[in-house]
Amino acid sequence: MTALPACKKKPAARRHPRDTDYVLPAALTRGHRGRGPRLGEDVWDLRNFVPRTSRQRFVNLTGAAHDQERRTLREYLYARLRVPVGRLAKPVKVTWLADDGRNFLRTMETLRAIGVPRLQDLRKEHLEYFLTQIRPSGPATVSTLVTTLKAIAVLGDHLSYDRLTFVPWPYRSARQISGEQQSQENTNHRIPEEVMRPFLTGVVFYVETAAADVIAARRQLVRMDTAAAAVPKNVPGGARRKIEQFIVERRSQSRGIPALPLQRQARRPDASVVDGLVQAPNMMVIELLTQVRNAYHLRPLLEEAGRELGYEEGGLPCSRADWPATGRPWRPEFSRSTLEAETSYVRTACWVAIAYLSGMRDAEVRDLRRDCAGEEVAADGRPRYRIHGRVFKDRKVTGEEADWVVLDLVHRAVEILPEINDDPTHLFGFRAPHGKLGLVTRMPTRLNDFRDHLNHFFSDEAGPFVPVPAVTGTDESGAEDDSAQVGNCGTEATPVALVPWRFDTLQFRRTLAWHIATQPFGMVAGTRQYKHAGFALFEGYAGTSASGFADEVAAEEATAKLDYVEDLYHGWIERGQTAGGAAQRIDAEFDRIRAELGELPGTAASPERLRTMLRHLTRTLHPGILNDCFHQPATAVCEKRSKGLGHPLPMLNMCLTCPNSHRSAAHLPRLHQARNSAVDELGDRTSLPTHQQSAMGHFITTLDTLIDELKMRRPETRR
Repeated sequence: MTALPACKKKPAARRHPRDTDYVLPAALTRGHRGRGPRLGEDVWDLRNFVPRTSRQRFVNLTGAAHDQERRTLREYLYARLRVPVGRLAKPVKVTWLADDGRNFLRTMETLRAIGVPRLQDLRKEHLEYFLTQIRPSGPATVSTLVTTLKAIAVLGDHLSYDRLTFVPWPYRSARQISGEQQSQENTNHRIPEEVMRPFLTGVVFYVETAAADVIAARRQLVRMDTAAAAVPKNVPGGARRKIEQFIVERRSQSRGIPALPLQRQARRPDASVVDGLVQAPNMMVIELLTQVRNAYHLRPLLEEAGRELGYEEGGLPCSRADWPATGRPWRPEFSRSTLEAETSYVRTACWVAIAYLSGMRDAEVRDLRRDCAGEEVAADGRPRYRIHGRVFKDRKVTGEEADWVVLDLVHRAVEILPEINDDPTHLFGFRAPHGKLGLVTRMPTRLNDFRDHLNHFFSDEAGPFVPVPAVTGTDESGAEDDSAQVGNCGTEATPVALVPWRFDTLQFRRTLAWHIATQPFGMVAGTRQYKHAGFALFEGYAGTSASGFADEVAAEEATAKLDYVEDLYHGWIERGQTAGGAAQRIDAEFDRIRAELGELPGTAASPERLRTMLRHLTRTLHPGILNDCFHQPATAVCEKRSKGLGHPLPMLNMCLTCPNSHRSAAHLPRLHQARNSAVDELGDRTSLPTHQQSAMGHFITTLDTLIDELKMRRPETRR
């Protein structure tokens, strides 16, 4: 008997979500008390399911133009959490859900602007108008909205009320359509050294010195508040006697009346401001100092005393350390409001110390727990400080645990924060004046406020404490096309208005990576920058690979190598002083590049094109102090002399005479320094054993030969 073929079943119709369905997949809510918001709610509260450091903890759906669009937006976001879309083939992370919602609404707004009220009305001929509408916002916006439109098309089966009837630009990516260029180098701005040095000095002072004064003042204020609360109600005439006695004491001490803080001037809009001081008494501080419960009826008496004695800032009797540059207290006395402001600046300084001296991202720093610090003894007996936290970038929503090796200054910052923050779990969490626990936010604003605060207290006649960097209109500019560069050839850079350096959270990680990797001597240069802390700082990054910082340092090293090769090329063009076993090979490569670029007197090649042609040389380059190595295993001396170890082992004398060595004019000062050091070390030859005398003499002779090679090799100009 022949079996009949089985009937092919029709695919079941897709069930669209109902308003009562939970927004989040069950896997994301496992371990939580509730299941989170439901689809029909206008505002989705995600606070229990995302880290406290997340920028977007709510999804607001009220921005939709009408109910149909709001329903489509709900279904779109519901599907985005469950269906892989795009080149990464992953559902969107819940932390990006709010951004996805805004991109959807902006896409719909743009479609309405070109006469397409609904998705189903979009036709292929509308796409060019869509691009024309959004291109003025820049390539990044174009790429984002094109990606959103493509995602809406892919998720069409999940939308019940409105959907696209075709896939826009099916064979072109969003990046191709937008023309957005993906740079091979880090595009975050690096903080200039002349800015970072004083800024970091201020940070260290706040962590090591000012924080202790702030903590002591906070404790003193608590004691004074407690004592004031225990004072019985004023007896008749008692308050006046205390205020009069206070004025007498101020007069005998040649001191003024505590002034109302400038931030509170709105309470006395009629009061004038002289030399930054509001000419009105600070009643809250005076009541604390005199232990008077209510002295406002005696304000005229204090104002009369203020006109006689003058006013001074603060008033709380707390000690303050000296600022090293002046030998005077680093700030005037505290008031209640200035103490709260200084507490905020201490939080900012601690954030900078942790972020900059660890390489952690902003979210990783602010998510640290109160017990994050640890200490262990290294193999050489030195203490090693660690910070335990979580990495969120390119990880699941809850992040992954990671450790950072840090300096003792970072541990000091971690010790300070629990003294000024009262959140039971997070290091950067604290109770706001209204009583609600919150987490430090708006770090870029805080960083720039801290810069201004340092300038307010520590600037002198020479200029601001954190100087304004000397930049021009061509500095830190984006990539331009060749025609634009040719058009600018021969013109001077146009100075721009000098403005203070604008800090953001991404700059610190990039700046630290640059200091570690830049120039041929990363460790040496880093030690100069950070003095004795350098070696401890740099050795720690072996433990931060989980955060991706090692990759960032590697990227900076690649950029630094390319910068160095470009300098070698320009030095070869101008002076031609090269020597070493690899000199002929590298010179020939430079000659080929120069010929291909067609560099002639008075012309300059495109910097981007030149860097592209030089990039392959960085793959074998190992910059050094006395010579560079363009490593070729077949001819490398270190490969032949270290077979037993299983890996190359550079040896100074061998490197100087190796076929892979390359020296340029940049090495001359270091060769002279090495020779002088060797001569000084040799000293009185008679006091050294014969074999040491022979070795030192041979080394000096070798250096003399290398120096003479570079001095003699001065060919005619290569231009």
